Amino acid sequence: AHRGGRGRPKRGGGGEHLIRKGGPFYLLVSLVVALGACTEDPFLAVDSESAPGVATPTLEIYLEAGELPSWRDTTYWGFVVPNSASFSLLSDQEELRARPLGRFSTIPDSVFVDTARLAIDRFTAARIRLSVDSALSELPTDSVELSAWTLSRSFDADEATWERARVGEPWTTPGGDLETLLGADTFSFEVDSLGVLVDTAVVRFEGNVDSLLTAWRDSEGEPGFAVVLTGPGGVLRTSVISLVAEAVPEGLDTTVTIVRGAIPGTFIFDPPTPQPTTRLRLAGLPSARYYMDFTLPDSLGFIPLRGSTINRATLEFRPTATPAVPFDLRPDIFAQAVRLLADPFVFGEKTPIGSPLGNQELLRPDSLASGNIMEYDITSLVRLWSLANADSVPPLRVGVVPIPENRQFGFWEFFSAEDGPGLRPVVHLLFTPNPTFLLP
Repeated sequence: AHRGGRGRPKRGGGGEHLIRKGGPFYLLVSLVVALGACTEDPFLAVDSESAPGVATPTLEIYLEAGELPSWRDTTYWGFVVPNSASFSLLSDQEELRARPLGRFSTIPDSVFVDTARLAIDRFTAARIRLSVDSALSELPTDSVELSAWTLSRSFDADEATWERARVGEPWTTPGGDLETLLGADTFSFEVDSLGVLVDTAVVRFEGNVDSLLTAWRDSEGEPGFAVVLTGPGGVLRTSVISLVAEAVPEGLDTTVTIVRGAIPGTFIFDPPTPQPTTRLRLAGLPSARYYMDFTLPDSLGFIPLRGSTINRATLEFRPTATPAVPFDLRPDIFAQAVRLLADPFVFGEKTPIGSPLGNQELLRPDSLASGNIMEYDITSLVRLWSLANADSVPPLRVGVVPIPENRQFGFWEFFSAEDGPGLRPVVHLLFTPNPTFLLP
């Protein structure tokens, strides 16, 4: 538990508000007593609309993490890694160098022609085709060069980085041990005859294509290939990398087009993503989430919180400064608060996730850079806590995850309970205590 900090007064229309003043909580209440003259009404007559204790104020309060009975938060990452991301990067920027690696491990030895399966006699041509996301790509000049290479060293798609082929086995040259140039082509963002922006890059193979593809077929693609972008300042974001080959079936003079994806496939980059710190990180690659558990007080001074009507409850997080390039979050993304079904400080990354809490929230990098707070609705979770028996309720457990989780290279961080007053996460509550009937 982290203690310290101070609450924030909040003013609004209608009702009284709970404020913080020096230490304990006080209820700011204004009472007006009207004494009327004697009437003919019976002595014990009571007007139901003016009976004391019927009207109950709605209260609003902000509680920093350090003011709660307990609060723990942390970042876990690795939910998505480069070989399970929905994109690859090719980059020749000063701040980021990146290239895809892969193996075409499913090259067939036969094809269907009409209804007959025929053995492949030979391969006559081949190329690597890349689907490019033009909105998230940058070309420093009119065009960049893309080249395809065979590797001289096999790699593990789960473990490969810019510095190593697998754990305990570094590359001879950082960035992958490139061996034989397969081909090179230029790529530019051009508009075709229909006015559509070209979003497909192609690298055509040169030399003995049949010998290369036959060797890949026999070895399940080993030791693999790399695609390299040459052009200072350029970066391409691709979604699909495929082998497109022309094959001649036995007994025919025509060719059949074969398309195969890179399995396995990954991309390596330098510099590596910084390790998470005590700050709360969202998105990035490896993808990060942040988890927390906390308890709420049963009462605030003489005001009961447990058993009250919870009108709205939210978690608020203050963003830190923009992460350093190239790890700054660029496109808008969504985030979702979710209920955690077990203790995240016991199960870590394997903590099971339950239902969403509230709606997805939009994270805008420009807004975060300006310091705007991210707020997540947890009303349903706090309502369950308010109605439950105090002796049987575990801490409230919440996670915040990016949506979708496999599309962001950049990340953003938020202040945690380890930071100072005014920066820590906040629980924001709007609630109505149960009415109490007081004797006049």
